[in-house]
Amino acid sequence: MIDIPTWDALANKLRTCGLDIFATATVSITHKGFADEKVLALALLARTLSNLKGTLSLLRDRQIVEARTITRCCFENAYWVVGLAEEGEAFVRRMRDDEMSRRRHRGQFMFDTDVELPPDVEERLRNYLRGVNKSFANAKTLNPQQVAALSDIGRSYVFYGQLSADAAHPSMTSLNRYIVPHSADEVGGIDVNPAVKDAEIENTLELLCLAVMSVLVAVNQMLGGTPGGGILNTLADEYMKLSNASAARAVEPASP
Repeated sequence: MIDIPTWDALANKLRTCGLDIFATATVSITHKGFADEKVLALALLARTLSNLKGTLSLLRDRQIVEARTITRCCFENAYWVVGLAEEGEAFVRRMRDDEMSRRRHRGQFMFDTDVELPPDVEERLRNYLRGVNKSFANAKTLNPQQVAALSDIGRSYVFYGQLSADAAHPSMTSLNRYIVPHSADEVGGIDVNPAVKDAEIENTLELLCLAVMSVLVAVNQMLGGTPGGGILNTLADEYMKLSNASAARAVEPASP
């Protein structure tokens, strides 16, 4: 039996726990400011809680593609938090390099495609790019698979890939959900509002809880443990119980 209400309840418990971690965290703003790995972890926690809220709202409206796309964001948040936990300042530098590399490419794209800019804006952009090219000539971008591989969380990348294929990207797989095949009684076509199965909503909630749980655990550990994170072990046990029950139902033989 599909158990959407219980998974939804767990997701909301995780959101409450995340808010409590945020409220009870004691992080001082050091001279590093936003470059502090703990500050960045809290920012990723805030982003994850926002993603979680948005995903639950979309699932209530049965907007499964959009919900799975944002669930994919939660896995990416988890990879970045674990990167910070594993590498500390070194990962902050990799994040900075990624940012500057992408800015450089965006700026260069504007010149390569002959985008018309006011002369003063063009001159400022050229000066900015010269500085970036000089200071970050060897900067590299980050990708989720690369970051996920930093720890055991990399095993969840298969879920990230599935969410990419069936929701986030306009792949043949994702587009197929809108195709209505021909039948003996009806000509097929395209459905702009295809029916969503309860099983897919439950699966999305399970993946959402896994990604959010990963973020909460990693952030809480980075902060040395918080009063708000004291319930995490209980929530992890609840997640495992629900996940095992879902897996058991999936292998049950069909009723005759």
